Order: sequence, then structure tokens, then C-alpha cells
Amino acid sequence: MLDRKLLLGTTVIAGFAAALAVATPTVSFAQTTPPAATDDDTEVEALVVTGSRIKRTEFTSSAPIQVITSEQSTLEGLVGTADILQSSSIASGSFQVNSQLTGFVTDGGPGAKTLSLRGLGANRTLILLNGRRLGPAGTRGTVGPIDLNVIPGSVIERTEILKDGASSIYGSDAVAGVANIITRTNFDGLELSVYGTQPFEEGGEEYQINGSWGKTFDRGYVNVSADWYKQTVLRRADRDDLACTSDYLFTADRSTRVDYPNTDPGQISGNDAHKCNNLFSRVLRTGIGDLIYPDAGVTYPTVAQGNNFGGVAIPFGLVRQRRAGFPATYPYAHMDAWPAARASAISPTELTTLFATGGFDLTPTTELYGEFLFNRRESTQYGARQFFPSVSATNGNIPVGWAAAFGGFLPIIPLKSDRDQEVNYWRGVVGVRGDFGAMLSGWDWDIYYQYSSSDADYGTDIIYNDRVRATTAGAGSTCNQATITISGGNCADLPGGIPWVSARILNGDFNAAEQAFLFTHEVGNTTYTQSAVEGSVSGDIFTLPAGPVGLALGFSWREDEIDDTPGLNERSGNLWGSTSAGRTAGTDTVKELFGEIGVPIFKGLPGIESLDFQGSYRYTDYDSYGSDSTYKVGLNWQITPSWRIRATDGTSFRAPALYELYLANQTSFLSQTAIDPCILYETSGDPQLQANCAAAGVPVGYTGLGTSSATITTGGGLGILKAETSEAQTVGVIWTPSFIDLSVAVDYFEIQVNDEIRQFGSGNIAAQCYNSPTFPTDPFCSLIVRNPGVNPPGGAGPNAIQSVNNSYVNVAEQINRGLDLTVRYQHEFDFGTLTSDAQFTWQFEDVVELLAGAATEAYNGSTFSYDGPDFTGTLRTRFDRGDWTATWTTVMLGKGSDTEIYGGDVFGSSVYGQPVYFKQYTEFTAYHHLSLRRKYNDWTFLVGVRNVFDERPPSQSSGQFRIGTAANGNYDLIGRRAFFEITKKW
Repeated sequence: MLDRKLLLGTTVIAGFAAALAVATPTVSFAQTTPPAATDDDTEVEALVVTGSRIKRTEFTSSAPIQVITSEQSTLEGLVGTADILQSSSIASGSFQVNSQLTGFVTDGGPGAKTLSLRGLGANRTLILLNGRRLGPAGTRGTVGPIDLNVIPGSVIERTEILKDGASSIYGSDAVAGVANIITRTNFDGLELSVYGTQPFEEGGEEYQINGSWGKTFDRGYVNVSADWYKQTVLRRADRDDLACTSDYLFTADRSTRVDYPNTDPGQISGNDAHKCNNLFSRVLRTGIGDLIYPDAGVTYPTVAQGNNFGGVAIPFGLVRQRRAGFPATYPYAHMDAWPAARASAISPTELTTLFATGGFDLTPTTELYGEFLFNRRESTQYGARQFFPSVSATNGNIPVGWAAAFGGFLPIIPLKSDRDQEVNYWRGVVGVRGDFGAMLSGWDWDIYYQYSSSDADYGTDIIYNDRVRATTAGAGSTCNQATITISGGNCADLPGGIPWVSARILNGDFNAAEQAFLFTHEVGNTTYTQSAVEGSVSGDIFTLPAGPVGLALGFSWREDEIDDTPGLNERSGNLWGSTSAGRTAGTDTVKELFGEIGVPIFKGLPGIESLDFQGSYRYTDYDSYGSDSTYKVGLNWQITPSWRIRATDGTSFRAPALYELYLANQTSFLSQTAIDPCILYETSGDPQLQANCAAAGVPVGYTGLGTSSATITTGGGLGILKAETSEAQTVGVIWTPSFIDLSVAVDYFEIQVNDEIRQFGSGNIAAQCYNSPTFPTDPFCSLIVRNPGVNPPGGAGPNAIQSVNNSYVNVAEQINRGLDLTVRYQHEFDFGTLTSDAQFTWQFEDVVELLAGAATEAYNGSTFSYDGPDFTGTLRTRFDRGDWTATWTTVMLGKGSDTEIYGGDVFGSSVYGQPVYFKQYTEFTAYHHLSLRRKYNDWTFLVGVRNVFDERPPSQSSGQFRIGTAANGNYDLIGRRAFFEITKKW
């Protein structure tokens, strides 16, 4: 076995000493295969493997570990750390936060990219950099999960993913697993590389330029890397299946589309009430249908043909948007959806990173080492929104008679709604490590201090609520200065008012004065800092007949602090049609003690080549909620040289994130039909529900129609929340036959998370209240405010739910179990070497139980609208011949279905006047990537194609349940694209 010294690694004790085949893409089977030779011939003591802090040689892991090498990622055309990790088989079946989520609220804020393992969420996945915890980065009040944007893929040597819980080893958050990102260390010289992708259709290009320099000298080393990366925008209009959102609904027998069938607006059918991008179209919603100003030069159906208002022409020159059943050859008013067309399906990101590592031998047994990381993220999300203020009948900005004809409604005005972020992230590590020499032979020590800081500005397009009210109020004025109480606007800037019902305004074409008065781009700021000190010692305490007993002991101290300050108007609730948020600020400190032991029990017996025991324990004390402890035990049984069994059992925990503790109240909106169980309660057949809704004053026949959305408030749970706890078990069998170069690993996993922190859900809260035998004194009822029969000023409507408090609570239990299969095969021919490896994951169960069975959500095998499919896999094949390498990679995403969640897929529809079929599943999808690499002296040339067959994402029905036809998640929205990388070394 080759021994090599790592001048820079995690800590001296930060992993199992195992031999890894690092020359080719592989997953750790924990066998004693010698590692591939590198250009550095210096001998060393050990190699690092995630999952333990005990340093040993020729040691095999009792826990399943997947290794992703930088070479493997490069050959697949992946350069972003998030893309590399999210595409792993343990993650690709889970919903991931990435650049596809324009318009969605995500932890870490817009533009962040996180990692969720096993579908348990990014908060339950621990990210390490060289064995040390990373500090969070991001924007807004929900910064918590690690933003993978801060780590450029170009500095990574490999990533080791521990596929089970490990809080007893690493502390909080290591519930689903641990991803340990290990950077390059043994580099001496200068290296420059250029990478780029070019889609076969415009949009979504990627570029990266990286330079690395390293120097090794007698008593130390230094490595410096600078990286620039850019992801260009992919707009919805750039792809046909993204450009036009349709309901994608069918007749109950699935034979015929009942909605808009394709992306050509000229083929919109007369029955489609959710037409192409209609959420952002210039229409007036009225009791007689959707109205719009006609396009110039177009002849429309006559009054006699249905284009009428009670038998006469529609007032104010408007025409019907729909054809009212007339042939498709009839012209219709054009639907202007420009904000949606420019919206980003993949948002643009630009990253600039500087990373440096170094070490210096203070004495022959002591090393001073350090790391420095700076990363700047500049990201933007191009969005679209509706603008439809209500106007007084006596307002001076609307024509006389408008209110009499259409009430106080104004047309739906399409607007852009963009967001941008600049996140500056700093991280520094300084430490000293060494051994005790002759005083305590074989024992090592390590102590370090780490500090990270995220300082981010985030901008949002907003509409001043007080200025909208000023220009829509009554009393015959065009602008009421007295209503502008927060933003400081001046009515004198609009001497002519705003012509709200003009064709110009209806098209979103506000002039400069109107734009300056109504809109602005408001900026908030988020800071997050983390300080940590950790020290440890490790060595062998004595020797048994089967080998030495290893021990590691250590301590850890860490402090986190968050401070998010939204802009003035957001803090003051002065946003029209948008959520508000207060300032989120808080801190938490944790002190920990930990220990690990490795005991070789038997060795060299019949049926027991070796049997080893590993155990770990951690005591944790948080200021926010108190103390806790976790443990983990594992067995590693080498039966014969070809067969091995491994098993682990342990507990983990997750302390509440700072935002879950301190989040200031934030508001959002949900429709009454989405949350109110009292709608048409008389038809429910539930006597308890009927009695409670009647007692609440809700009249029989209440439909919730004509009401505004309910206001949903979310806040932190300081003093209420406690830590999540979990139990995890794994059992694995490994087969490595001697007659063929083959390795097969099968691992069963089961994870149960208790007291899971999440929002119970507004609909669940309302259901618990109105189905309770103790109504109205049930605690859930205290979280709901319902209006009386007379709507209060500014209310959501008579009898409507006005607001629901949906803050964070320990309310859920989640069970996740499944099977991992890993296969690796290699064969050397006279003309080259063939290597094939595959990772597959089957998820058997993924169930979330809320409030001890009050609500159960079975997500296993769902679409990415929820968690993801129950099968994912990756198959990689490469052929090496001299300086040439060819690869073919297949990534598989299994079928997903939400029908079980909804209890069916055919539902009645008042819009279409018939039962309609919702396509609530996604088909099995496979992506194929190929590449060809040539090494020539100090040059390396790589070319390839991702998504060779241009596979598009599956389509799903929208309308009732979803937004968009293309499923979000790990599907490829860009399509077929060529990529290249050129590298030069000196």
C-alpha cells in the first residue's frame, strides 16, 4: 500500500485512513485497493475518508460513502459545485434549491443553491470544507443552509458523501448525511483552464476561467486559486415548452385536450380560461368575461356574434378576450405577456472566488496551517407580476361611468418583478497541528480557529402601497397627498394623475413620471457570521490481538449571528400586493465535547477475516434550547476476502436554525379556497365540521368567491422550539470477487426524524380548528382570525378567513427508508482500459406525519412538485487508451406521481364545465452525456455534449395545483449543449 503525506487536509484526525482508487470515478467500497500514483512521490501516513476522526491505516468504513472526484465531474461537463453534488444519486431524487426557482421563496434567499440528501431537506445535510463546517451565506431572514455558490468546483479534488447520520461525529445538521468537500493540496506550479458551454438553442450558456498556483518548499507549501464563473440567463421565451404556461388538462377519458394545446397563441381555444401566461396578460376580469382593448387593424366579432354587453357594444371600446364559442378562425384580442416572456427559467449568476491554503512546519513535529476563501455572488431573477388596484367610483383618474359598468375593478396590468443580490462571503481558518513525539508516541493533536462572514445586499422591485392608494382614492381627486404616510412621495409629481383605464397603462407602459411615483427598487441587507474553535487529540491507547484500539477526544465551541434588515417599505408593510417582513436578528452559541473509539474485535479466524467496532458520542449544549447527546455505533465484518457486511446505528440532531428562532413576522397570501374548510361545509357530511362552521357564523352556501386572499404570517419560535432528533440505521453487503475486477455494494438505510421543525400549514391549522370537538377553544383556533358577516374596512371579505399564524413549530415526524446499489467494473484490454461504475437509489418510503397523525403526507415516488421520484441512478462508462479518454454518462430519474397525495386525478371544473383529468405524474427520464479528452504534454483538451438527445422535462398539469408546465427540480431546462475545457500547466 502506498503511503503519502497530506500537507494540507482536514485535521490530522479528520477521517478514516483508507485506500481509495482516486484515478477513476468511484464510490468507496472501503477496500484496500492501493491509490493511484500522482506526480508527487513524497511518502505519507494516511488518506482522509469522511465518517470518523480516528486516524488509522488500512481501515475500512462501516458507513456507506460515495466519492465524487473532480476528474469525474469534469468529464461530465460539470463545473459548478451545486451541479456536481445535486446530480449525485443520493441527491438527484430530491427537490433541490437551484437557479430554476425564480419567483419562489427559498431558504437562503433567491440565487442560493443548496444540497438536500434523501429528501430530508438542506437544513438536515451538513456541508464540510476540508473536514470543517462551513458558515452560511445568503440573503433575507431565512439564511441557514450552506450556499454551494461559495465553493468553486475548480478547487475541488474530490467530495466524499457520507450517506447516513453523523451528529455524534460532526454535530448538528448531520441528519441525512455529510458532504465533505476536499480541495486540491499537492499542486506545484501554475495551471490555467478555460471552460464554456454553448446550447444548441440560445440561452443558458456557462463560462469559467480558473488559475491556480502552488509551491512546495522544504518546510511548507502554499496554494492559491482564482476563479470566475458566469451562468447566463435562460428566459422562458427561449424554449417553446417554457414560453407559454398552459393548464395541460384533458377530458376525463384522457382522449382530448380541453385547454390551450400548444405554444402558438394563434391556436388558443375558446374554452381555456388559463391561457398562455394569462396571469400576466392585459385583461379586465368582469362578470361578463375577460375584456381587453382591441389591437389596431384587427376586425372582431360583432355585437350580434357575442361581442356584447347586455346586447349592446361593450363600453369604453373594450372587446371580449374569449371568442364565446365562435370558430377559431375569428380574430381575438392579442394577449401581451411580455413580462412573462422575459422572465428567467434559469436565473443568471456571476461568481468571483479567491481561495488560498498554506502550511509551515514550525518544528519537525508541529505545523502551522491556514485557509482563506473569498467569494462574491452577483445574481438576478427576472420575474413577472400582476398589478390590479381597486379604484373608488369617484376617483378623478377613471372615466365617469366606469365604476357603474365594471365596479371598482381595474384591468390586470402586466409588470416586471425583478430581484438581485450581491453576496460577499469571507472565511478564514488558522490552526496548529502535530504529534506528541516520543512523549506520547502515535498520538496527534490539532486545534484551529475559524471565522466566516456573509454580507449581502438584496434588491426587489416594489410598488408603493400608499402611493397606489393616493391615486385610487375617492373625493374626485387624482392624487390624495394625505394617504402617503410612509414612502414620502409627492402628488405634485403627477399633475395629471394616472389614466388607470387607458390602453397604454393596461399594457404596462407607464411613463417616466408614473414609474418614479409608483415603483422603486428597494434594497435590504443581511449579515451572517460564524466563529468556531475546535481541538482534538487521537491515537492508539493499547493493542489487542486483532490490532490497536484507537481513540479520539475533542471539544468544539461555535457562535452564529444573523441580522437581516429589509428595506423601509417592506419593514413598514408598504408594499402593494407583496409580502412584508420585519428585521430578523439573533445569536446562538453551542459548546460540545466528543469522543470516538475503534476496536478490532477479531482477526484471522474462520469466517472472520476481521471484525471491527466503531463508536462515537457527543454532548451538546446550546444557549437557545439546552443540552442533548448523540451516539453512533458500527460494525465492520470482513467474512472472506470477497464478502463483507457493514452496519451502523445511531442518533443525530438538528438544532433550530437562527431564522427558525428569530425570524421576524413575514406575511404572504393564500386564496380562501386553499385553506378554508367551511366553504360549502353543508355538503361535507361531517357533523363536527358543520356544527363548528355554523357556530363561527359562516352561512350555508358560503363559497369563498369574491373574497381576497388570506394573510399568512410566519415568525420564529424562540423559547418554544427544541432540537430535532433522529435515528438512523444502515446495513450493507459488499462483494469483491477475486476472479474479476468487480465491486458491488448494497446498502439499506432507514432514517426517522422526530420533532421536525416546519410550518404546520395554514390549511392544516384551519382544518384542525374547525374539525375540533373543543372548538372554539382549541389552540389552533387562536391562530385564525375570521371576519364577521359584514366585511371590516380592508378586510378579505364577509365571513372570509382574514389571517392565519403559520409560524415554525416542532410538529412533524418523517420516515425515510430505501436502498443504495453501487457497482464498479474495470477490465484492461491490450488496447486500453474499460471502466464502468453505477450508483442507484430506490426510496421505499418517505412519509411526513404532522401532529401525531393529524395529517399524513406520503411523498414517496412523487414529482418534484413535492419531493421527487423513488428511483434515481447514474451509469458512467469510460475508456482510456494512452492520452485519450472517452466517456458516456447516463443519468436516470424515475417516474413520479402525485395522484396518491391528491386522492385522484379527475376533478370537476367550473371553468371547463366538465370533469377534467390532471396529469399529475412525470415520465421516466434519462439524460445522456458524452465527452472526449486528450492530454498532450502540458495541455489537456476536453470536448463533449450534455443531453445528447435533447430530452425535455416532462409536462404536468397546472391550474388547480401547480404553476407551469415544465416540472421544477433536477430536470434539464436548457437542452442539448456542447462544452469544452482547455487546461495548460507549467
